[in-house]
Amino acid sequence: MSMKLREKDLLQATFFFCIGFFVARTIIGSSLLALPFAGATSYLPFYFTARKIEKEKAALALLWPELIDHLISGLRSGLSLAQTLIHFGHRGPEESRHIFLECEKILRNHGDFLQVFHTIKESFRDPLADQVCEVLDFARASGSRDITTTLRTLGDHIRGDIAIRSEIRAKHGWIKNSAIIATLAPWILLLILSAQPSTVRAFSTGTGIFVLVLGTIMSITAFLWMGRVGKIEEVPRIFVRDARKR
Repeated sequence: MSMKLREKDLLQATFFFCIGFFVARTIIGSSLLALPFAGATSYLPFYFTARKIEKEKAALALLWPELIDHLISGLRSGLSLAQTLIHFGHRGPEESRHIFLECEKILRNHGDFLQVFHTIKESFRDPLADQVCEVLDFARASGSRDITTTLRTLGDHIRGDIAIRSEIRAKHGWIKNSAIIATLAPWILLLILSAQPSTVRAFSTGTGIFVLVLGTIMSITAFLWMGRVGKIEEVPRIFVRDARKR
């Protein structure tokens, strides 16, 4: 799946590079000055793909308070853990139904809870999912009667964690977007000034090419550094283990 996504991104990057080069070449009238804009345009598919994956992952993580509430309600009403998980595939949150439908197939065909928990962990790819699965696995193996109380405590902890991380993510988003605008500003100015033939002639000389290359390198360096500084550290997934080894 990841290889297909990479190939798709590469094709899209090539397409956007050609479109960006053609548009910039038409506006500026210089192939040399059009190259940096085409290169920036070719990065767009990778940027939007990363943003899409990040948003999908964040959306799945936000479902856990609701899922835990449903878990508690199901267990208190007398349903087994398997019945409650199967119920999520049909009446749970829309975004996670496909995950629990896969869990339903595993339970009906093999009844293997370890594989179910492994599937949930690998589908959500989030430390919150790992914590919930470990609690459920421990309660299932030990026959704990206090599972609903434990889940309620875990649910309150997860709600607080999500609220804090959402606030941090919003603040980092403003900083990151400001840095992107600051990186793009000189190139937008160059695009505007390129309407004058003297600008094109100036950047066609040896000194102009050196300045253009240096500016490109500095912009790329600043963008990568900005992404590294603005990145929110992920909580380590300490409960990730291969179900086959358990």
